[in-house]
Amino acid sequence: MPHVVIEDAGDLQGVYQAFTPLIQRAGTDILKIREFYLARSGKEALLESITIEQGTVCNYFIQLKLHEKAITVRLLPATDPEKTPAVKKVMAMVAGFIRNVYPDSRYGKTNLQEYLELTTGSL
Repeated sequence: MPHVVIEDAGDLQGVYQAFTPLIQRAGTDILKIREFYLARSGKEALLESITIEQGTVCNYFIQLKLHEKAITVRLLPATDPEKTPAVKKVMAMVAGFIRNVYPDSRYGKTNLQEYLELTTGSL
């Protein structure tokens, strides 16, 4: 399962406050992050995401989990999309955005390194 851990990050409330919807076009591909849902506990969040890749539409949620001073970015297992390059790019964009919100943070464990290197980190 693709994932990224952002270490030495702040809380999810700060990420929620900074969020604005995103639409990014790359050739025929379209990447969207439409909504940010923050749990009452402040320890979990869902980002409603859509990718259109080679004409195929995929709707899914990216899950953020707060663990002490780290935020894990992963796909919500209940939506379980195909792990295409576009889906991985959206996850990397979310991780980069969190790093922009918390500039003293850093990437920890991940299996998306090549996608992290390609993103600008702005939503």
